[in-house]
Amino acid sequence: MQPVTYDALIHSIDAFAPHGLHYYIQTRSFKEFQAEMIETLIEQGLPLPTLFSTINIHHFHGVASRVGVSETAFALRQDHLMMEIIAAWNPQSPDEQRHLRWAQHISQALKPYAFNGGYINLLDQEEQEQVPLAFGSNYERLLDLKRRYDSEDVFDSTIGHIAP
Repeated sequence: MQPVTYDALIHSIDAFAPHGLHYYIQTRSFKEFQAEMIETLIEQGLPLPTLFSTINIHHFHGVASRVGVSETAFALRQDHLMMEIIAAWNPQSPDEQRHLRWAQHISQALKPYAFNGGYINLLDQEEQEQVPLAFGSNYERLLDLKRRYDSEDVFDSTIGHIAP
């Protein structure tokens, strides 16, 4: 392990996520793997729609799970697995909807095993109902801050947006 520049960090995944492709991401977080989840991934996730589509699994644990829930905006502070379901395709693909459906279908199939909410930085416009769930008990505090300091909604985003 060694320090890296921000630019080097950003470009460290270029080989896995080439510039110019279209990407669509769904996320689900789980306490642990269950046999049914693995079966679902095999049945629903294979074959991948393209060589660049993937399912990444991140293990959140250690220091990240020892931070108090009220100490940051993010409420999920227990050891867990976060799964990224990433559809990637060439912009000239005649069947963009097939790629979107692949990620959405897997995400929905895994929903019964997942925590409510989602990884806030990766929620899209169609998942805005998940924002309060992702922030959990911090949502009301964040909403109050938004009303006090950004009542005109200058800082808006399609990602994890909190409306004033």
